[in-house]
Amino acid sequence: MRVAVYPADEGGCGHYRLIWPATALRDQGHDVDLRLGSESKGQIHALYQHTEEGPRVMALGTPIDADVVVLQRPLDRDLVDLIPHIQKSGSVVVVEIDDDFRSLSARNIAWKAAHPRTDPNKNWLHLDRACELADWVTCSTPALANRYGKHGRVSVIPNYVPERYLKEERIPKDCGDDNVYVGWTGSVNTHPDDLQVMGDGLRRAMRKDPRIKFAVVGSGLGVNKKAGLPLSYPLQVTGWLPIDRFTTAMAQFDVGLVPLEPSPFNNAKSWLKGLEFAALGVPFIASPVEQYRALADMGIGTLAENPHDWRHRILGLLHSGSAAEQGALFRERVDKQDLLIERRAVEWWYAWIQAHMSRLTA
Repeated sequence: MRVAVYPADEGGCGHYRLIWPATALRDQGHDVDLRLGSESKGQIHALYQHTEEGPRVMALGTPIDADVVVLQRPLDRDLVDLIPHIQKSGSVVVVEIDDDFRSLSARNIAWKAAHPRTDPNKNWLHLDRACELADWVTCSTPALANRYGKHGRVSVIPNYVPERYLKEERIPKDCGDDNVYVGWTGSVNTHPDDLQVMGDGLRRAMRKDPRIKFAVVGSGLGVNKKAGLPLSYPLQVTGWLPIDRFTTAMAQFDVGLVPLEPSPFNNAKSWLKGLEFAALGVPFIASPVEQYRALADMGIGTLAENPHDWRHRILGLLHSGSAAEQGALFRERVDKQDLLIERRAVEWWYAWIQAHMSRLTA
């Protein structure tokens, strides 16, 4: 079976959900062709006809030499219109998705970009249609399966992390640096309401222990206000980092924070951020949304439901001196429970086989 994989991007989502699993499968001897958009073969070409509404897809422009074609979060009308033509050519189509686009907050920068009113040719309505047309859907959480796989042709494949994260080491602190670093990764543009769930918990922890410094992997714009800190607080930021440097920066934290507001969008999100921290040996505190409750049940991570909890959990890890021990324990559990892409990539392969078999038995 030959599989052609088309990631939607070459950022975090593209790597975790398709690029790294496809690479691992290829290294393990499977026939997987990774087709990146930056390369000519990464484009699926269409033939068009002109209509009163504008150009519309008429046929597949060039053949796709694959039994299974995997498309990541297709939001583009033309790409979705191509799905029946890809299927008619003999290929099975799988749609891969990692976010609930219908539940995006209007304050999330991605909401406008994916809304039908913004662009009738690229929006979540076409994604919905793609999932209905597809022979199979793969996603990272049960909530996403309920949203996009109600037809039953769906596989839930949790997010995993690369095995090399287990070997990432902390960079030694400068001599005389007795500070402890509590950190968050992200942007308020895409996480507009998450930091607020900590209330004054972080600020009160910092007031109790002056050693605590708050740091952000990201631009840090707007973070102080959202995190309940004075606007004048000297937030430590890394700026934007490419994916190959992102986790090196995360590994320098003493404690990681994963606050998430209770919302349909976050309830459909995976445990990836916490799993990144755990694999890097950084103990983390997370909001008790569904996926983080599941991870905590596996002995990975600590949960905080309210500002008091956030303060108590942060100080508890730092004052007991258990942060490093907890981080090492979480890392060990990630390893022992095989929550690693190289060891779990076969789950993608099995899903693609199911997709292929579904067409043969239809």
